[in-house]
Amino acid sequence: PSKPAAAPAPSKPAAAAPAPSKPTAKPSSRIATDSADAKAQAKGRRENGLRRGKWTVEEEAYANRLIHEFKLGLLPLTDGTTLRTFLSKLLNCDPMRISKKFVGQNCIGKQVFRRRQQDMDRLSPEDIKRSRYELAELERRFLTRVAQSHRSAKATGAKGKGDGKSLGG
Repeated sequence: PSKPAAAPAPSKPAAAAPAPSKPTAKPSSRIATDSADAKAQAKGRRENGLRRGKWTVEEEAYANRLIHEFKLGLLPLTDGTTLRTFLSKLLNCDPMRISKKFVGQNCIGKQVFRRRQQDMDRLSPEDIKRSRYELAELERRFLTRVAQSHRSAKATGAKGKGDGKSLGG
């Protein structure tokens, strides 16, 4: 079993702590460059259940809204929560996947949550309700897409005889 060739070293500036010597993806990288990446993207999840591979439109929309709310300091989070950790938990993926996605101009770095209580106090209950509804809708779309991709992965992975009813449905 041969190993895939390593990607070129990252060209972004060094972070505060020394970065591990893992290859990083380019900001707009959406195409697998080797067979291992192709298999990972086709699978869509690791054995540990974390999402991996290509970002869906729904996932990007949800992540971008979460980033926006995080930066405004309007989420019910504990001060000191890092954006990378927050996103990786809500998107059910490895934090490195977040770092790889948000590089260059979109880099999230080591952004830390700070609640802006004064800004929250200025919002009307209707504003808060609308914002939460919009966020919940983006989450629902993301989760629906994830469920659809799991169903289609199971169906294409079956490759056996039958009518497909034995796929857990």
